[in-house]
Parts: sequence; C-alpha cells; structure tokens
Amino acid sequence: MTTPDPGEFSLSREAETVVASLLHHQILTEEADPEQFRLACHHRHEITHWFSQNPGWRFHTDRQAGMCRLYKRSLDPPAGRSPLLHRSKPSARVPISPLVQVLAALICEQMWRATQTTFNQLQRAVIQACGTEAATGRLPRFQPVAPAGHKQSTAAAHRMAFIDALRLLESWHILTLDQPLNTVEQDLGADLDISARRERLALLIASPPPSLLTVDLDDPDSHVATLCPDQTPPPDDATSLDTPRHHRRTALRAVLDDPVLAPDSDSGPGPYLTSWNGREHALKTAAVVGLTCTVRRDCWMITDPAGRTTDATFPRSRTVEQQAALVLLDALKRRDDPMAWFGLHWAAGALDGHLRQRPWWARTYQHPGRAKSLAIAAVRHLHSAGLCAADPPPGSGWQPTPAIHLWQLSITDAPRPHTAAQTHEEDSPS
Repeated sequence: MTTPDPGEFSLSREAETVVASLLHHQILTEEADPEQFRLACHHRHEITHWFSQNPGWRFHTDRQAGMCRLYKRSLDPPAGRSPLLHRSKPSARVPISPLVQVLAALICEQMWRATQTTFNQLQRAVIQACGTEAATGRLPRFQPVAPAGHKQSTAAAHRMAFIDALRLLESWHILTLDQPLNTVEQDLGADLDISARRERLALLIASPPPSLLTVDLDDPDSHVATLCPDQTPPPDDATSLDTPRHHRRTALRAVLDDPVLAPDSDSGPGPYLTSWNGREHALKTAAVVGLTCTVRRDCWMITDPAGRTTDATFPRSRTVEQQAALVLLDALKRRDDPMAWFGLHWAAGALDGHLRQRPWWARTYQHPGRAKSLAIAAVRHLHSAGLCAADPPPGSGWQPTPAIHLWQLSITDAPRPHTAAQTHEEDSPS
C-alpha cells in the first residue's frame, strides 16, 4: 500500500472550520453565514484538494449564486438516511417520507420553469404533474384537496407533505418565501409568494429537464453510474494505483460520514482500515475536522464532541424518546445474545415493562398501545447513532452493531416529589 502524503490530510485553521461546517450542512450560502462563505471562497483551492484527495468528494463554489456545495456521497447511499426536517422541536426532526422526496423534486422542476410563483399555483402545477403520471405508476397520487366522498385525512397528509417539501428546500436556501410556512399550515385559505434563483436550482439534479441530463430515461439502472461516477468501483483492469485510491476513498467516506463502522477485512473499507497506514491516515483525517475515533478490532465508533459536523445528540437524554433509546440499549445489552436480531414487538415489550414499573415516566406513552410508538422513536435514535442497522426488508427488524459493547449504562430513577397526601400520611403519628 502506498503511503499518503502528509499534506493530504492537513488543513489551515480557517479551512478546517469550513470543512467541518460543510460536513454538517453540504450547502453553504452567503446570506446564511457570510463569514463562512467568505472563508470557503478564499480557501476554495485548499478545500477542493482536501476533499478530492481524501474522501473523493467534489466541492463547488459559485460566487454569482452566493452558494458553495459539497457533493457528499455516503458509503452506502440507499441506507435509509434521508434528510431530516428541521422544525421547532428537536424531537420533531424526523426523516422525510418518500412522498416528500418526490414532491421536493417536482417542486424544483416547476421552479426551474417559473422562478416566481405562489403556494397555490405551485401546488396546482404539482397536482397536474402527478395526475398525468400517477396512472402509470411513475409518480405517486397527490391530492391535497379531498374530492367529494374521499377522506379528509388523506388530503391533509398530502398537503402536509407538500409543505414539508417546501420546508426542506427552504432550509437548503434553494427557495425564498415571503411568509413563514406555518401560515399555510394553519390556514387552508392562505397563500404566500415563492421565488428561487435559477443558478441555485441548477445545483440540484432534480431541477433541469431530463433532456439536459446525459441519462437514458428508459434505463434507470444506469442513472447512478452516470450521475454519480465516483460511486463506481474501479474496473477489473484498473492500474495498481486506482484500486488503493478507491479503497482509501471508500474507507474515509465511511469514517467521515458514519457514526459506527464494523470493518470487514475482506470487503468494503475493511482492508484499508485494518492496515497500519490506513488506520493512521483515517485517524488523522478524522482529527482534522474534530472527530474522535474509538477503535476496536471489530468496530470503529466515530463521535463529534464539539458537535461541529452533526446534529446528532445521542446519548443526551433531554427528551423522553432519547431516554427510551438508552433504556432500549440497556435491554439489548442484557439479553443472552446481545447481537441477535430484534423486532418491533420485542422493543415495544421491553419499553412497555419499563412504563408499567414507572407510571410517572413518559406519561404521553402510558396509554395502551403507545409503547409501540415510543419503541419506533427509540430505535430511530439508536439507528442514527449506528448502534443498530435495519434488516431487509425495511421495517422487518434491526441488527445490533458491535458498538453496543462500547457503552456502559446505569439507569436510576430520579427522586419523585411527594404529594400533599403522602406528606400528610408520613407526618401523621402512628
């Protein structure tokens, strides 16, 4: 294995802050953070070289559009890590649904055609686009207004999905709205103005017409290889330099993007991370952006103590759902086989016993059947922290990762305040 140049993983102090910021949010705009945008443009050559030589990601700056973007590719793109909706409550930051993802792409396509519109006009355009393709199965049915005789709940869910798609694009600074989205969320008769800059829309593949993309629409299996060539493994006749470079980039992408790795010495990033040079390079690359790696033979756990590159808050237990995740992790470790597959029924049962023993905890989930909802939220936290992986097919269950052995938990009950009746009973003479 070739030894990497020490300059490949070193950065100036100002460039380090920009790189960490880009790992957190891949889109950086001038109006959102003027100072970071200035530093990104000033150190663009250094940052571009660092991303190119280490994870192999492309960094693009556009002063005219007032935007920088990191084209970050995950080690496993279809791994179910969809974007999170950023709402007022941290517990409400949930992965977006497939319908929201489709609607966001359709909104970009419509905004490319007309960069200024209103909420109602845009919604009608998306309804029309889905109506022409829903019968063939190419697009989902989208009916934010319930026809006569249809359920209002379905229409409300579709309208909320449309608002969530706008909220996602607004958080990426692709769209600009003249009023908060809560206006149309709370008032069905309200409207608002929406505008976009075409140079920013051009940075998203979903915006330009398919005719401008070099893809064969009749061959969807070829789209990833065409639009994301950096995901393609080297050919069998690749030179000796191409294969080590590909292994290095694959490993560093995993270290920079995944909370937990279970290196396999025979495949994936394992061969690189199990070598001495590869491990040292990965540790130094992670340290540049403030990441800390806990390395075991069967597991790498990557954390961000300063929180510069991620929104993940595990193992903080500020919400009931985060506390439930810790309770579930403790239950997993106490099983006869901690690494065995587990399903939603087992997770709900483990939390249901905890709820029955402690009726003062998680009062929202004390009603019968609510333990399942709490289990889903708890598993979501464990999955985002890399402590379990989804088993195919989606929703069938989860497989714990070796990272669960790195945690030691001690669950204690906080002292409960005495009620007036209890105090009177304790103070009464015997």
